[in-house]
Amino acid sequence: MMFENLLEMQERGVRDRALGRSLADNPMSKPDVLPITDLQEWYSMFDAWRFGWAIEDAMAGHIDLPRDGRVVHRDDRAARRA
Repeated sequence: MMFENLLEMQERGVRDRALGRSLADNPMSKPDVLPITDLQEWYSMFDAWRFGWAIEDAMAGHIDLPRDGRVVHRDDRAARRA
């Protein structure tokens, strides 16, 4: 059951990014809406959503990941060349 929930949360992250939502829109970051009863389970769900969001972000070409691991947005890269 937990594995299926993680996949659903990852897919939700993909859909949320495709809809233009930001990392701050992670539904698991709102404990008043989803009370935290198991910290491990909560973090797994939080991370699954964030991972799905990041996959969609990268696939859509919103970010570049340089070798040192820092995130460089395309706008920032263009500004550095100027």
